[in-house]
Amino acid sequence: MTLSLKPTTRRAALAFLLAPAALAALHAQAQTYPSKAIRIIVPFAAGTATDTIARLAAQQLSDALKQPVVVDNRAGANGAIGADAVAKARPDGYTLLITTNTTQAANPSLVKSLPYDPQKDFAPVSLLGKGAFVLATRTDAPFNSLADFVAYAKTNPGKASYASSNSSGIVSGATLALKSQLELIHVPYKSGPAAITDVLGGQTSTVFVDVQSALPQLRSGKLKALGVTTAQSHPLLPGVSSLSSAPGMAGFDLGYWMAVYAPAGTPAPIVQALNQQFTQFTQSKDVVDRFAGLGFSIEGSSSTALEQFTRSETIKWRDLIATAGITPE
Repeated sequence: MTLSLKPTTRRAALAFLLAPAALAALHAQAQTYPSKAIRIIVPFAAGTATDTIARLAAQQLSDALKQPVVVDNRAGANGAIGADAVAKARPDGYTLLITTNTTQAANPSLVKSLPYDPQKDFAPVSLLGKGAFVLATRTDAPFNSLADFVAYAKTNPGKASYASSNSSGIVSGATLALKSQLELIHVPYKSGPAAITDVLGGQTSTVFVDVQSALPQLRSGKLKALGVTTAQSHPLLPGVSSLSSAPGMAGFDLGYWMAVYAPAGTPAPIVQALNQQFTQFTQSKDVVDRFAGLGFSIEGSSSTALEQFTRSETIKWRDLIATAGITPE
């Protein structure tokens, strides 16, 4: 008698028979990984804090794995262009994303039609660290503190502006304007360095930028700090007020973070191997010391911890964006 199986049953039986072979293939792939160059996509411009971290990590990764590791900057659309490129890349461990809360937690609430899903399209690898943002202006600006800036904006409605290049700047500026009842002009940029250049040139009044990017200009006296976005004062900017001291801003506390992701479907052994390399990077004393002096706290994590952190941060940023009165565009 011939046994006839339904198509769905045949497919299930075939999958069951092939499963050991598929697992063996994945194991073999992981054993030989990496066998060629790895590309790290940074969804922001060269010279940004994310780019700086990515290039240092790429060098250490290349030395450890004995393969070239290339950084590819894909700036634009609030980081969505670069993130989408990784989301759609082959999940083989040869295309990675080093990014921030902007693409992975804030964009779902900032962008109406996001071309990627931060939860479904990526395999979390490791957290890299956390930092703060500063509101800065050129040294000859007619305000020397956060209180001065708020007073100036109130008496000069529509004349004060703030530049930003990511979610941290967008949300900080919008919250300050809404809660302090200020008429501030928002000027978006593709990168923090470009925004700083225009503030120095007088095209915009102020800029929200990561402390790391602003420090060279702050230390040279070309910029002065007005406020930091975290509730606590920043160790490298003593005496600089927190935005939480502005009218209506009590409790405001906003930092930024960086992390590594691979495309969803990347084999678990490869994700584990990458996690090991990146956590070793974050534990290097030279790396920790170097970035502590730039206002960035290096911090690694397990893949599982990063997944849970990303989910919680998505909720946090959704609430921050709603509180700031920002409508997705």
